[in-house]
Amino acid sequence: MKKRVPWLYAISHREKLFRIMKLSALLLFVSITQVYATGYGQERFSLNKHNISVQEAIKEIEHITNYSIFYRVDQIDLNKKVDIAVTNVPIAVIMEKLLNGQSLTSRVINNTIVIRSQQHVVTGVVTDSATGKPLVGVTVQEKQTVNTAVTDGSGQYSIQVASDNAVLEFTSIGYKSYSVVVGSKEKIDVVLSSIPQALDEVVVVGYGTQRKANLTGSVYQVGSKELANRPVNNIGQALQGLVPNLNVTNNDGAPNSMPAFNIRGGTSYAKDPNDGKWKVSNGSPYILVDGVEMDINLLNPEDIESISVLSDASSSAIYGARAAFGVILVTTKKGKFNQKANVTYSNMFQWNSPTARPDMLNSTQVQQALINAYGLVGQSAPAKELQRLDSIKAYAADPAHHNPYYMDGNSIIWNGNVNPYQLGVRNSTPSQKHNLTISGGGEKNSYYASLGVLDQNGVYAFNTDKFRRYNFMLNVSSKVTDWFRVDFKSNYTRETYSRPVNPGGKGGWWRAMSQEPARNVFMPLTTPGNAPIPNNYTGNILSYMAYGSNNRDDNSILLLTASPTLTPLKNWNIKADISYRAEFDQNKTVVPLLQKVETDWNPADMTTDYTNPSYISKDAANGYHYTINAYTDYTLKLNNHNLYGLVGFNQEQDKSADLNATGNGIVNNNVPVINLTSGQKVPADAESAWATQGLFYRFTYDYKGKYLLQSNGRYDMSSKFPSDRRGKLFPGVSVGWRVSQEDFMNGISNVLTDFKLRASYASLGNQNVRNYLYIPTYVTQTQVNQLFGGIRPVGITPPGLIDPNITWETATTADIGFDATFIKKLTVNFSWYNRKTTDILSDGAKYPAVLGAAAPTQNSGTLQSRGFDLKVDWHDVSSYGLTYNLSLALSNYKTTVLNYKGNPNLLLSTLYNGMVAGDIWGYQTVGIYQNQAEIDQGPNQRLITPGIIRPGDVHFKDLDGNDTISNGQNTLLNHGDQKVIGNSTPKYAFSLNSFLSYKNFDLNIYLQGVGKRDYYIGDNLFWGAIANGSITTASGGIGTEQVYNNSWTPDRPNALYPAYKGGQIGNITTQTRFLFNAAYLRLKNLSIGYTLPRAWAQRIAMQKLRISASGYNLLTFSGIPKYFDPETLSANYPIQKSVALSLQVTF
Repeated sequence: MKKRVPWLYAISHREKLFRIMKLSALLLFVSITQVYATGYGQERFSLNKHNISVQEAIKEIEHITNYSIFYRVDQIDLNKKVDIAVTNVPIAVIMEKLLNGQSLTSRVINNTIVIRSQQHVVTGVVTDSATGKPLVGVTVQEKQTVNTAVTDGSGQYSIQVASDNAVLEFTSIGYKSYSVVVGSKEKIDVVLSSIPQALDEVVVVGYGTQRKANLTGSVYQVGSKELANRPVNNIGQALQGLVPNLNVTNNDGAPNSMPAFNIRGGTSYAKDPNDGKWKVSNGSPYILVDGVEMDINLLNPEDIESISVLSDASSSAIYGARAAFGVILVTTKKGKFNQKANVTYSNMFQWNSPTARPDMLNSTQVQQALINAYGLVGQSAPAKELQRLDSIKAYAADPAHHNPYYMDGNSIIWNGNVNPYQLGVRNSTPSQKHNLTISGGGEKNSYYASLGVLDQNGVYAFNTDKFRRYNFMLNVSSKVTDWFRVDFKSNYTRETYSRPVNPGGKGGWWRAMSQEPARNVFMPLTTPGNAPIPNNYTGNILSYMAYGSNNRDDNSILLLTASPTLTPLKNWNIKADISYRAEFDQNKTVVPLLQKVETDWNPADMTTDYTNPSYISKDAANGYHYTINAYTDYTLKLNNHNLYGLVGFNQEQDKSADLNATGNGIVNNNVPVINLTSGQKVPADAESAWATQGLFYRFTYDYKGKYLLQSNGRYDMSSKFPSDRRGKLFPGVSVGWRVSQEDFMNGISNVLTDFKLRASYASLGNQNVRNYLYIPTYVTQTQVNQLFGGIRPVGITPPGLIDPNITWETATTADIGFDATFIKKLTVNFSWYNRKTTDILSDGAKYPAVLGAAAPTQNSGTLQSRGFDLKVDWHDVSSYGLTYNLSLALSNYKTTVLNYKGNPNLLLSTLYNGMVAGDIWGYQTVGIYQNQAEIDQGPNQRLITPGIIRPGDVHFKDLDGNDTISNGQNTLLNHGDQKVIGNSTPKYAFSLNSFLSYKNFDLNIYLQGVGKRDYYIGDNLFWGAIANGSITTASGGIGTEQVYNNSWTPDRPNALYPAYKGGQIGNITTQTRFLFNAAYLRLKNLSIGYTLPRAWAQRIAMQKLRISASGYNLLTFSGIPKYFDPETLSANYPIQKSVALSLQVTF
């Protein structure tokens, strides 16, 4: 009876992989034991079949013989038609005819015939096309298999392939891949060509692209690879530190926080809304997404192809008035023509936690510190304070049998023991991201579509804040004819953010939580007679948060762009960009009616609205932005002369409107609508609009790619200025010399591969100022304070003075630098710049007080920023096949006020001529007074430390020699004992980014930091009792263990901080003793990933599968107290650190 093996040719798709593994094991066994195998039997057989499939022939052979035939279905063509007409021949002849043309052989093992691939070993050497040198670490892979080899130190390889039909693919980072059919060849030498990099790289610039070799301005480009695999919510966080002198500032760590951007330091003046004083501002660059202005932080990072940063004015000049302080150009991903559809799904599951938590004192420490303070001033603590300390200790020891308060008459004395940062802040908060993209194209059309979702919870344990963002993008390109192409791009983003409302008077949530360790979140259930009702609001910030106050934002933005391109002749293009951006923002704030139990208790007042009043506020804003670009360019090559010209027209129009209403006194918390409020209802609205028009040009010339010249410019008109002062021409010019192309450099060309000197000079106008500055504007009052006819009518405030001659601020920048490449691996880019902003709109000269009006805003200021940018990159492949890229970015700047007319007396409290932005004025500290004798010998410092000076107080140095510590007149000419003791501007910002890959593993380590920064801590919550106006006044806050445990006592004479007591606020005035070093080094990103070999992925119906783990802000090294994050020193929401797991699959 013949043995059948039907599953060999009837394997289901589900079982295929498993059985192939079993078959592979059997074939391995066959190869080991084949020396013991018998030859083909001596039996003879006859078979006469024509035009039958191999599969049918196998069945027939098994039927007429005693053999079972064993084979791998992935190595044999079962559908191939064969003719077998033989009579009385050995089985070997039949098998030879069966397998003819399939590069297969067969062998008999007992009663089984095993079909397998013919053995074919291929060897060879892989070399570089440019140098002829052998290449190390090149991957040699037999396509559609996991069979691979790697070239050794001599560039040699050896690989055994399955058949003559095998295709070998040679790949190496930095080189074009190469594929070859093996055929009958046993030796295949391959020459790989490098991918154009560095100087041959194409960089996106204004209204076009340029070869990096021909750039004469300061331009940096970041690719999608550098932005990938980072657990961040927006592009700003991912960009931080990657580009020198692109300053990315995170205001706080809230889920919806949007980083701010600045290029190269101070740009202009701006009035501080908190104190009304003018200060140096670090203005934002002009940010364009596919040629249209948009907040880059709203984009899905997965959709970005590249980001170009135009740092110098000559590169930005083509964008005119919107680009006075640099440009960021974002290019999104597009589909490729003639590419089958690729579907990619990726996700990231992330866990976040604060980088720093305050080490606040507990209730016992706060009360003990108060009692100790009495002793430090030679007094005895009152009995009621000692009683409260006993009560606090009793509750802390046994909270089940003691209340967290007791009554003193109608007053509640709190003695709880709450740590708000443990109770109100989550140890870890989850977030997740999901992205789905599909891209591809045919001969005439290409497409890229993506959908992204981000969902993140905030850190608060009560009434948790929640953020969600949806992104949708569709980019389509169509080659209508050989000379006409249309690109269409659409982008839609929606964000929602819900968070608790902060009560007035308590500051930001993060700060407010440190104020109340003795006050429970909720009233306890066990209360004595005539005591507060349980579970009511206690006044603790967490109690307020828990009671449901809510602020919800719902924002949407839609961006549509159509870009037709005509090419009437070779090298001549006519292009246009027509775009529309619509923004819709809604906000609803509800502060509900709360019953209070705060300080005093009276049962009759339980209906009192603590929020006084509760209220509902709704706001709806919308904005529309229209952009039209029309331009044409032409390229001409005449022998060694290369010319390029571009001219164009731009028009932008922006309209916005806002409508809001507020209703006070909520009637029912369950129905939070304005119509159901009992108090005053206040509506308000606003509208605004502006427009610009401009004509722009770019002309470039180079001779042999050696001598480079470029001119950019723009004539701009803006509605923000008077009609006779709206237009102005802003030109720029830049030159370059590729020294390495000169004959005299040939001797070192192997070392200094390329070297280019460049310089630029340009002026740009700045129209990023308030609307209607040249028009007198009125301000309405809801109700005046006088009665007319028994009512209080609406009032109008007369306008202030205006200057009808205001015009453009002008930023003029000179930039010199070089670009160098060494041994084709090391690139260095350096720029030094000097930017001067003139005609800054700010306060003019002071007018006599008798005028009765303030001076109008005028073009009166001058500001200068100087600094440098440095970028160093290293790309290499080791002899072991390890690929590694290292990138260093370093920058610094200094901003100086050259002219400010609003401060003729040169007061130090605002801008003054000669001021360096960030300078910290303060006193020099001698030390801390240890005894009365030192105090008697010291200077009189009552002017800054009023009251009695005692041991434990700070001893200041008398710098002006008058035996009195004072600030003089607090002016530049008379500053008393003050001096510049530091500077708060971050100096020497740096980053070190490293990418390593070995076979299928990759590793990214990204370090970022600041080399120098001074910070004086003026936060009363940090200082605690030392900031109190008196011993019993609690204005300073709770305080930190760092200060409390390191404050002066007679037993701690060498302590850093002064005596922990109130009544001497001067102890913490700005001074050298408490000037902290806020420089830091941070492990910004760490990620490790593994990519499944392509052949393995293809076996499970995938093109690519990658898994990775990453971390963000994992480690920080700084001299700043742990109460603060050195990156954002005064945040009202903690900066986050994260760990994440992610998956990426491409089909």
